[in-house]
Amino acid sequence: MPRYFFHIHHGHSVLDDVGLDLPDIVAARTTAIELSGEILKHDVTDPLLRHICWQVEVSDSPELGGRSLFVLQFSVVQ
Repeated sequence: MPRYFFHIHHGHSVLDDVGLDLPDIVAARTTAIELSGEILKHDVTDPLLRHICWQVEVSDSPELGGRSLFVLQFSVVQ
């Protein structure tokens, strides 16, 4: 079973150094969407939500420079 890493980028990067073993990329997409929902539930005073743009990158590596499998992007437009 492949291991997927969920990195968050919002002005700086928070790298997932553990990852999750999931059956396929569809399961990784579902997990990334669920993670994003949890982030969005936080109070607006959360430092992550103060950034205009942020993203969840799903990678095959716990480090920057691994293969990016897909990215969920979020932004606030005023």
